[in-house]
Amino acid sequence: MLSGVKQLNPIKNRIIILFLLLFVGFFPSSHSLYGKDAVRKRDLKNVTSSIGKKSQELSYYLYISDFIDSFIEIPTSNLASTTLTLESSYLAGRAAVYDKKNKKVGTCSASFLNMQNEDGIYTDISNFLSIDNGLIVSWFTPTKLVNLLEDSLVNSMVTECMVVATTKIGINPFYGQSFNLIVSSDGEKIYFEFTRTGTIF
Repeated sequence: MLSGVKQLNPIKNRIIILFLLLFVGFFPSSHSLYGKDAVRKRDLKNVTSSIGKKSQELSYYLYISDFIDSFIEIPTSNLASTTLTLESSYLAGRAAVYDKKNKKVGTCSASFLNMQNEDGIYTDISNFLSIDNGLIVSWFTPTKLVNLLEDSLVNSMVTECMVVATTKIGINPFYGQSFNLIVSSDGEKIYFEFTRTGTIF
């Protein structure tokens, strides 16, 4: 009888070993890299990514009336006795810029070179935005106007373009970063919406 038991033990041992191997094979599914923990880590990554994306979206605005009240005019005149330019003007202005909390955070300045001929009024706008957080960008907006009224000029700043923070004065955490900029208007305010797109240098 004892010899019979001894003969059965190796068989039982093999069965136990096989069972353990099968159990261990399924064990990784409960590891921290799998299952619920993996879902939690993936969710955390998505949340972090979302927070990072939101942190790259910057919004500012200015009051159109402030801009108009600051306007100065630089005299223009035709150089040739015979010219295609019927009328021209060169204006520049600046206004305080505010963030979403309605706190003053910087300045926007722009100059408007207007030239009218038989085809209409063409305006070249040079824009410059400086924010206290270090963001400094400039861009050009060529446009065609219906008239040369001051509010029409300011509203012609509306555009969508790519800008790069290439000016570094003091500490500028945005230096070398590129943004998609949307400039819009509601008739009272000009809005500047920045979305970070990458790093140039």
